[in-house]
Amino acid sequence: MRSFRWVGLVLAVSAAFGFAACGDDGGMSQFIGGNDSGLNQDITDPFATDGRSGEASIGMLTIVPLDQTVNVTYGQAPPTLTYQAFVDGAIVLPSWSLDRGELGTVGVSSGVFTPTGNLGGLAHVTASYLGTTATTSVTVVLNWVQNGDPSAGDAGGGVGGYGGVGGEGPGGVVSQQVATLLNGATVADPGLGWLYPYDATVWPRGILAPLLQWNVGAQGDYDAVYIHAYEKSFDYKGYFAKTATPFIHHPIIQAAWKALAYSNTGEDVTVDLTFAKGTVAYGPITEKWKIAAGVLKGTVYYNSYGTNLASNYCCTIGNKNFGGATLAVKGGSTDPVLVAGDNNNCRVCHSVAADGSMLITQNGGNYSQSRRVDLKNNNAETAIGAANGQLGWPGIFPDGTMLFSNGAALAGGSVLPSELFAVPAATTIATTGLAAQLRAGTPAFSSDGKHLAFNFTGGAGSDGKSLYAYDFDKTTNAFSAQLQLDTPSSGSDWWPSFLPTNDAVVYQRETVFNGRDIAGTRSTCDASGPCSNVGTHGELWWVDAKTKTPTRLDKANGKGYSPTNNATQHDDDSTLNYEPTVNPVVSGGYAWVVFTSRRLYGNVATINPFWSDPRYHDISTTPTTKKLWVAAIDLKAAPGTDPSHPAFYLPAQELLAGNSRGFWVVDPCHKDGTTCETGDECCGGYCRPAGDGGGLICTPDVPMCAQEFEKCTSNADCCTGGKTLTCINGRCGQAGPN
Repeated sequence: MRSFRWVGLVLAVSAAFGFAACGDDGGMSQFIGGNDSGLNQDITDPFATDGRSGEASIGMLTIVPLDQTVNVTYGQAPPTLTYQAFVDGAIVLPSWSLDRGELGTVGVSSGVFTPTGNLGGLAHVTASYLGTTATTSVTVVLNWVQNGDPSAGDAGGGVGGYGGVGGEGPGGVVSQQVATLLNGATVADPGLGWLYPYDATVWPRGILAPLLQWNVGAQGDYDAVYIHAYEKSFDYKGYFAKTATPFIHHPIIQAAWKALAYSNTGEDVTVDLTFAKGTVAYGPITEKWKIAAGVLKGTVYYNSYGTNLASNYCCTIGNKNFGGATLAVKGGSTDPVLVAGDNNNCRVCHSVAADGSMLITQNGGNYSQSRRVDLKNNNAETAIGAANGQLGWPGIFPDGTMLFSNGAALAGGSVLPSELFAVPAATTIATTGLAAQLRAGTPAFSSDGKHLAFNFTGGAGSDGKSLYAYDFDKTTNAFSAQLQLDTPSSGSDWWPSFLPTNDAVVYQRETVFNGRDIAGTRSTCDASGPCSNVGTHGELWWVDAKTKTPTRLDKANGKGYSPTNNATQHDDDSTLNYEPTVNPVVSGGYAWVVFTSRRLYGNVATINPFWSDPRYHDISTTPTTKKLWVAAIDLKAAPGTDPSHPAFYLPAQELLAGNSRGFWVVDPCHKDGTTCETGDECCGGYCRPAGDGGGLICTPDVPMCAQEFEKCTSNADCCTGGKTLTCINGRCGQAGPN
């Protein structure tokens, strides 16, 4: 399964920071003794004796200096550090190596360590001499001071907004007087506070930098902002003039954000914002975040109603055409791309295979005809099945070879009994074990293909609201062990998505029905009157299959901390969350869920939560709040606890459109012999150095042990070292954050 380093990340760490590939991924397995204080080893000389049979000692190998810290200023020539090795006080000439080439280089014979100047962090320097080794640590602390940005005043950006997150871009230079003011004494400004991001957010590496957003305090508008972001090995100080009136948001510079993410070693990131107005500095306001030690993987495919990338429907409130289409957020871009739909054809209501091979979407018009989009073949479309809606919103088997039909009356769906179909032939596959006349609402397979979860919409024993699951055997096409996961006391359960561990499900509980479309997210009418001001309410929940203990995901939902705006009916945005799907690949010790939310996006998207239909409300300049959000989920959480973390806005989605049903998958795998970055990109399962030294290539050759993201069948297959890896969903990954 191919999956690339996601939104805004570099194509390879080496490309972004000039990393050198020296040693393993931070592991200590090559170091004798495993401490950081300079390993002193007896060195034996086979040609001299000291009375011991078979060996002769010539003393202890030591390194000087030990456990050093090197302070580097970004943009300036970094200082160097020279190491020497000794045996019993006599200097020797070992071979030197460094375990983290992204932090610097060390001369093989000279022992001179030179930081790259782009990252901070902890590395280990090793001396090898006469078959033995000694090692010590070196900490690089990167200091980055920035006054204004050369691109200030360029509010560029495509449909994803500036930097994929909106706003006006970075501000210009501040005077020395203002910089001094911002570094000095401050006073509190009542009402000043953070709007976005949220405190305690967990960020993955590889994500685009967020847009920092705040409430203006009692003093009103500000002249400048001082952004101070710091952690153990990185300290960023950015001074920027106001970008607009009122001055209410500012981005983190993308290059600094990358350095912050890759310099982090698991500690909190502290972010302070201080503001200048006239001769007074106000603040600071402070948040702490976490950085997951892994790059977010995969592609998010989503529905857009009102997209500017297609023009197949008339008309907006401004009498312009707009589009309904399936879009994708892919890595390295600040904007989405069009996947299905064009200026003549609407393509929405989709499901996607977990391996990224294909998706099923619905034809425009009455949406009764399903179409298969081949994601491995330039998104080629073919009609699939009869034009009766039966194949709309299906649960697709992970490899895209089968689908299980939805039996709920969704837009573009049907109320026919659910069946298993072969793809692409759309022929019915005989099955056993299903409830009589089962209608499975919003069905979803687990990413290992061994389970199916669904709303028990219809059939023998159904109640139309409960969440159920079956076991599934692909070899016999047999369903078994019908399991009732949750029956809500009120409302109904929809849109299940399995965690990568395949033993728990994240789902939506519909708490308020809009009166017209079950499992929907819309207002109570297609109009511009009061009925368009209210609609479906939903919450994210999770339940484990073993204890069947349902628990609301309060942190992901925003319970107790989401900003409010009663004037636009955002009185409790924690009840405006829908349609979760979980990335099948574990990254940085977390699972990652993407979902639809109608919550406030800081001060960028603030209108009524249900104003997203461009025919009745103007979203061409004032963005709708109907957007995609992402949250980290702890793996192996105790049943009954909340394993989620505060969510963040998905960068690169279209800003001036209503976006929903983000479906997260990996990407089609690479053939053996092609270039790669990690093993989950490879059909053969492994990504290893080419024999000619030409970089990494995909290979089916089973190594001594599997690295992170490479193929496995048990924990014993995974390498040990700097990261504790276990076999999760057929790939080696971290079971929790380092």
